[in-house]
Amino acid sequence: MEDLNNQSYDEFTLNFKLEEDVPIDQFEMTMYNYEFVGNRTKCTCVAIDGVRALQFKVPATLPLEQFLRKQLYKGEFLSILSNILNQLIYFNENNMPLNKLLLNIHYMYIELSTLDIQLLYMPVNKKFADCNVTEFIQEFISKVRFANMASVECVDQILKYLDSKLMFNLEEFYQYILSMEQKTILEDEGDKMVEEPVVQTTSETYSNPVPYLVRIKTNELIPILHKEFMVGKSVNCDYQIIDNKKVSRKHAIFRISNGECYVRDNASTNHTFINGQLLQPGVEIMLSNDDNIRMGDEEFKYWVK
Repeated sequence: MEDLNNQSYDEFTLNFKLEEDVPIDQFEMTMYNYEFVGNRTKCTCVAIDGVRALQFKVPATLPLEQFLRKQLYKGEFLSILSNILNQLIYFNENNMPLNKLLLNIHYMYIELSTLDIQLLYMPVNKKFADCNVTEFIQEFISKVRFANMASVECVDQILKYLDSKLMFNLEEFYQYILSMEQKTILEDEGDKMVEEPVVQTTSETYSNPVPYLVRIKTNELIPILHKEFMVGKSVNCDYQIIDNKKVSRKHAIFRISNGECYVRDNASTNHTFINGQLLQPGVEIMLSNDDNIRMGDEEFKYWVK
């Protein structure tokens, strides 16, 4: 099937060209269009400029491929993996072949507020290549960047589990991941009980983890403490740069949303660059750990504690 892709953030519309002689499986279409395990994607058969196509309306914030640019903590990784596995079980239980799923992070989407994953399923009667869930899991893990040693150790356990099994059983593996999730929750609760008291912040502040800018020239560490954080020469900015004429009065705005940090250029005179690439005014880009941000000739590094 040819991808006739059309995407926009917060909802993605994907169209896949469908040969005229390929029939729709109405039972699979109905079962897929039920809301299940966080998957709220809808699939219909449409005609686009006279071309028959499967159209998917995907309610999500980001492609999973883009989300995986950030470093994942153990709890985030396990939540995403268990969500995917739970959906695979749904398909199995309803006799929907897993090889009709697009098990590829390029065609998976994530809702940042819940970490729900949207999987695409092709409800048509035609032959598809075989599906190897173990290979998909290993491939998925290889794409993930992990935030700390706890995450890396968790992955090592999972890979050892997979290697130890002569035959893969989806339900058993799902239960294994759920047990790891539960253990992680208990560990987090235990850590909270022994933590030092912390200063309460207002609802506008962003915490745990805290994103920072590191000003390269001075090595100053600048916490991004508000949902909208402006950098520039103006006294009204959240961080004021008074010693660089190439920085505009209100040069760039950093925005925190659903656990991610985005930056946009505020129509500055000398522009904003991310890792050397020009950022178009008004266009937001999601930042990843260690990204280089240049405002005029003033350089910063983005860092998440």
